[in-house]
Amino acid sequence: MKNNSMENKMKEMIDSLYTTCLGAHDVAPQQQIQAREAIDALRMLCAYQTFDIEATRRENTKLRAMIHNAKKPNQ
Repeated sequence: MKNNSMENKMKEMIDSLYTTCLGAHDVAPQQQIQAREAIDALRMLCAYQTFDIEATRRENTKLRAMIHNAKKPNQ
């Protein structure tokens, strides 16, 4: 739940940035293209980071289970 909240907040912020940067009337077409590319790159970076955090969490859970199981027989 916490992760979905963070992901939703990031999406809202990126959408807000997109609207703010590209919604201005005095933005030149070249600047709009650059802003769109920068925002798209930011969106991909956020998606990758979210994926990486989830993968790390899953791996940590598995490693903790392995450590816990390894300690049991020795006790």
